[in-house]
Amino acid sequence: MKMTDNSLPHAIEARERLGDALYRYLLGQSKDGINPQDANAAALQQFRLVPRVMRGSHGLNIASEPFGRRWSAPLAVGAFAGDKVFHQEGLLPIARVCQRLGLPLFVSEETVTPLSEICAEHDDCWLQLRAAGPVERVMALIDHAAECGAQGMILTLLAPVHPVSGLQPGGFSIGEELVRRGWKTIGSTHAGVHPLPAFPAWSWQTLAKVLAHAKTRNLPVMVKGILHPLDAEQAQALGFQALMVSNIGLRQSARWATPVQQLPAIRPHFKGLLAIDGGIRSGADVLVARCLGAELSVIVRPVITALAAGGEEAVYALLEGVINEITALCTWCGVDDINALNADFLASDVGQTGVSHE
Repeated sequence: MKMTDNSLPHAIEARERLGDALYRYLLGQSKDGINPQDANAAALQQFRLVPRVMRGSHGLNIASEPFGRRWSAPLAVGAFAGDKVFHQEGLLPIARVCQRLGLPLFVSEETVTPLSEICAEHDDCWLQLRAAGPVERVMALIDHAAECGAQGMILTLLAPVHPVSGLQPGGFSIGEELVRRGWKTIGSTHAGVHPLPAFPAWSWQTLAKVLAHAKTRNLPVMVKGILHPLDAEQAQALGFQALMVSNIGLRQSARWATPVQQLPAIRPHFKGLLAIDGGIRSGADVLVARCLGAELSVIVRPVITALAAGGEEAVYALLEGVINEITALCTWCGVDDINALNADFLASDVGQTGVSHE
């Protein structure tokens, strides 16, 4: 049966261009998933925005300036593996669009396009690494990122490695596909992705060493894959500057809690930049995430789909449309700054109004 996630723009065109096997990988459904509809997107859709009227707003700020950088909107394009499988130019069209729009770009170590080429197109890239294997490998990649001009690092903590054959998202191994094509990645010296232990024996002490090394290169570090408040508290105690609430797109298991469910509980335990990854499809989703406590929303699958279907201009149209929607909805909510949004601007389909952050 052919599956298409209708919440993704260009889904039909992308599936036709990529073929069913690669498109299933893009959707990322885990083996225990039974519904092609993304549960992360569905969780966001449960919330409705409550507009305010006659507020006398004469200006609006949706930009932010974390880590000395200026982001035009609380939106980042997230990392994904095997970029050249989806487009002949790989990540470069997305990098050019992010540069034009003033958005940060997160780059996977499983990207085929060299990091130096991506950073040459965009001056606000973050390299995302798998928190697994020898610490020296990760430190060397941090050094490489600094030399290429990257602005920050992301460490994937939850399921950084696909453990066994048959559990890959959509039943498709991107690593094997890259080997077949003879393509190496940023984090590997040979074709494919760098092999790492299936179940890494890393600890918070290991992460502290990595954080200390990144500080010597003046690179902020975001930890990705946290869903429990006590893990967020531990990241705060160790000095991490940013945290991404993420279940890795439900690509390993459909039974993980969604970021939307966990955001309100995590926010009080982390005082740095809080990002949400998973299910972001629109400007309305970005506003819902902001109301729940996330200063940054990470969008991935819609961008890959647009890239595969229509290249750079399709990506530009998609992201510009999301930014325009953020601007319009903030205006109708009657705020001068997007950071003024809070749970009072939310209602939900299950009958909750003014969802508490506590």
